[in-house]
Amino acid sequence: MNRRISMLLACACALAQAFFLFAYHPIRRRVLGSDPALLVRHERQVLGVDLDGFAVRDLGRPGGWVPQLVFVVVCAVLVYAVLRAGRGGRPRFGGTVLALSGAMLLAAGLAELTGPALDPGSQGSTLSAGEWLVRARLEGAAGLPEQFALWTLWLPVLTWTQAWLVQRWALVGEAPGKADVADDSATPLLATARERRDVVLAGLIPAVLLALAGGRVLRHTNVRELDHSSLTFDPELWLPYHPPALVETWSGVLYPALRLRPLSTENTAPWLATLAICLVFLSVLAAALYAVAAHATAGRPLRLVMNCWYATVLSALAGALAETALPPLIAPRLAPPDGQLLGVVLGDAIRFGAVWGWAPGAACVGAALLVRRRGERTRPSTDKEQLSHAE
Repeated sequence: MNRRISMLLACACALAQAFFLFAYHPIRRRVLGSDPALLVRHERQVLGVDLDGFAVRDLGRPGGWVPQLVFVVVCAVLVYAVLRAGRGGRPRFGGTVLALSGAMLLAAGLAELTGPALDPGSQGSTLSAGEWLVRARLEGAAGLPEQFALWTLWLPVLTWTQAWLVQRWALVGEAPGKADVADDSATPLLATARERRDVVLAGLIPAVLLALAGGRVLRHTNVRELDHSSLTFDPELWLPYHPPALVETWSGVLYPALRLRPLSTENTAPWLATLAICLVFLSVLAAALYAVAAHATAGRPLRLVMNCWYATVLSALAGALAETALPPLIAPRLAPPDGQLLGVVLGDAIRFGAVWGWAPGAACVGAALLVRRRGERTRPSTDKEQLSHAE
């Protein structure tokens, strides 16, 4: 899409998001008063998704408004990059909508991870990577940024669709500038299905390794009866379970359902359900990476990394939706404090995709370069054989 139109749409979406996030609660307090019971009564949810939980409530501390500002800025940059990616020709509606969804959810995950760095209680003390990530999980248990990104997804999609329709009108299309000409010089990065398959397998390696490491937190109470009478979701309170140091450090951001190994206190049925969720995530990720590899072009490794990052975030979202569909009899869940099970699962999944989505992208780029170099080495010998047969 044209540079001016892309920038205009991204800025318009950012301004609309910023206006709602920073003005919603002050306007509501002015209209409804300061009665807490009245304010809670007018909180809005649609299909279990919180509409205003991410809005700024406290401007007196950085942690109350900086994550929202990070979300608006990162979301505007990523939306602009997605809109600029489709140049010339007929736009792919499905691919653009999925890319916009991944971009907004990625911005939400990154915004939520800025919370621990802005916590006044952490000043004067250096947090380890595990403490920082665990604190990000606990503080954003309801996944409010991710819910806000989901219900505001219609904004860039609708404006992008209208822009493409308006560009077809000659009088209006000349005002912001002509559309960019299609780049015919961009050649496909992977020519054959075998090359795409090799790249997808390479991109799945980091996800499988993370699933083998697994998070050490359970979201259910279907565990073995031991000496204790109370139920808990932390295996360390049941048995002296200590994972390897690397897993212990980074398990605070590993998606609890992304686990290919059972924990020491977990029964068979809930682990099989967790295994099914993990297989859903890996299957969706494999299909998404194959689609990304099929449309990858040479000379644009950063775009390939970002598309794989979006694919990882969306695959984690698919895993979260599969987890919410599990029957409670298999894995009875611990009720979150505010009852927002969808928000808790969604926050875990998107935080995982935001932190680790670059790994499949980097693996895909490295594999694509190796495959392309291998093809360039074999191509001269093939050309020589064809010439000798012709002679």
